[in-house]
Amino acid sequence: MNWNDAAEDLLNQILGQTPYPLREQTESQLRGVAEALAEDEGKNRVGVETVVAAWVRNTPVALRPDLPRLMDKFGLDPDEYRHLMG
Repeated sequence: MNWNDAAEDLLNQILGQTPYPLREQTESQLRGVAEALAEDEGKNRVGVETVVAAWVRNTPVALRPDLPRLMDKFGLDPDEYRHLMG
């Protein structure tokens, strides 16, 4: 599965906020979920929205209220992704 540059950059930003001992496991989980989501949507490339969806799904419910702040920090508009945080 291909990843566009913006999706790779976002993944790396997310991993940069992940405690070091959990990074490898988190990267594996996020890549797996993002690629599965893209495949389910009939896409052959992972984009930013797919990474955000994987990130939200991979984030424990108790920590999700902090995601808009992190999105803003990463240069994303949290309002564009609010529908993914349901």
